[in-house]
Amino acid sequence: MTKAELHQLVDRLPEGAVDGAAIILGEISDGRIDPEQAWYWTREWQAKEREADDDRAAGRVSRYDNDADFLTALDERTKPLDANA
Repeated sequence: MTKAELHQLVDRLPEGAVDGAAIILGEISDGRIDPEQAWYWTREWQAKEREADDDRAAGRVSRYDNDADFLTALDERTKPLDANA
């Protein structure tokens, strides 16, 4: 994206979104957020982060003692439904 395209995007922002956009852009321009990592702060990504936090809080997670146990569980979850037939 060029700076000109960014200016056009900013011009199209609704008033309520200007502050949020300014915060993110300020953090990037001041070097507190790596521009290559800015995707993390998108609305979609943050929604998925909140979903993951909710899953952890509700106990909807699995922990494995080692890589082999994880890979075994992954294989079990991804095998075809008729694999045992």
